Amino acid sequence: MRRLFVLLAVAMMVVGLAGCGASQSGTQTGGITVRDPWVRAAMMNMAGDQSGAMGNMQQGNMQQGNMQSTPMAGMQGHGNMAGSAVSAAYMVLVNNSTTADAIVKADSDVAKSVELHNVIMENNVMQMRQVEAIEVPANGQVELKPGSYHVMLIGLNRDLKEGEEVLIKLTTRSGKTIEVKAPVRKP
Repeated sequence: MRRLFVLLAVAMMVVGLAGCGASQSGTQTGGITVRDPWVRAAMMNMAGDQSGAMGNMQQGNMQQGNMQSTPMAGMQGHGNMAGSAVSAAYMVLVNNSTTADAIVKADSDVAKSVELHNVIMENNVMQMRQVEAIEVPANGQVELKPGSYHVMLIGLNRDLKEGEEVLIKLTTRSGKTIEVKAPVRKP
């Protein structure tokens, strides 16, 4: 009788554990995570210099198939950047969830303003535009890279030197805060 009771108790535990595993398979498994973050090196005294922080970004006038890279080109509508030292952060956003989510805000103490941006082609001119969110599909990913989505660091508080780290806080639409330690490097 005692043996039957022990076997019955073990069988109930196995069924209970199997049920727990089955119910977890349809739930979120982590949300958005970040892979391969980095921030473009920048010097504050180079804000107006053509070789400055954004000089190598894929922005500027497209004429005869050649990109003219200048820090101010393509910044229509972004008067708050004119004359400011700027940089950008890049990374891969990975959504390990069965539900779509988005990055809706970014913060960092290295800049006066931090914005989510995308680069678009409009009237044969590459232009940066602030976006309200960077959508990340369920079980998918989005690469933030030069010439595409990125986190814009506007009005730098200090030089961003190669080898340093920058802390960036990303906020998701679902309310999660993701702290990213991004190394500074030259492109």
